[in-house]
Amino acid sequence: MDASGWDERYRAAGVHGGIWATEPPRVVSDIVGSLTPGSALDVATGDGRTAVWLHQHGWATTGVDFARAGLELARARAGGDGVDWVEADVRTWEPPHQYDLVVVAYLHLTDNASTLGRIAGWVAPGGHLVVVGHDVENIAAGGHGPSEPDLLYTPELLRAAVEPVLTVTRCERLERGSDDAETRDDAGSHAVDTVLVATG
Repeated sequence: MDASGWDERYRAAGVHGGIWATEPPRVVSDIVGSLTPGSALDVATGDGRTAVWLHQHGWATTGVDFARAGLELARARAGGDGVDWVEADVRTWEPPHQYDLVVVAYLHLTDNASTLGRIAGWVAPGGHLVVVGHDVENIAAGGHGPSEPDLLYTPELLRAAVEPVLTVTRCERLERGSDDAETRDDAGSHAVDTVLVATG
């Protein structure tokens, strides 16, 4: 989906985010909660739920997304709280510096591997990359998310994308239930994600 498609979806969601959860994915908050705060980049921030959470937990946070309507929701959610919001396409954007933490949550593109390879270069020495997204096995599981296999993750894809740049410390499939659903309409559903953690 291009930026205009996401703009339409966010506008339909309304000021409170509509179908999306209000907290970051649980696996992200669990991983990040053990790290010492520094500078953070939330890639494809959408309505800003992860970026706002990072800022509230001591991170100097930037959120980047190509959907203007999503960023409008993010700003409303932040209430003026000091997140730096950037409207840009992560496939072509170049950040001004590297970050101690880069989070990529549910970014699904036709060029996943090359985009994640670029993003790996945005992690500062000693920093961390955290990626979570729908796994290709999610289709058979009937979970919420894209149904096109080429848009979905596998542990092998994520590992191969970032290993030339970073050291992978965790890369696995993770089953997700209704208690940590990505969206509000996932209640009662079963889903399969891929999670990767790597260090610079």
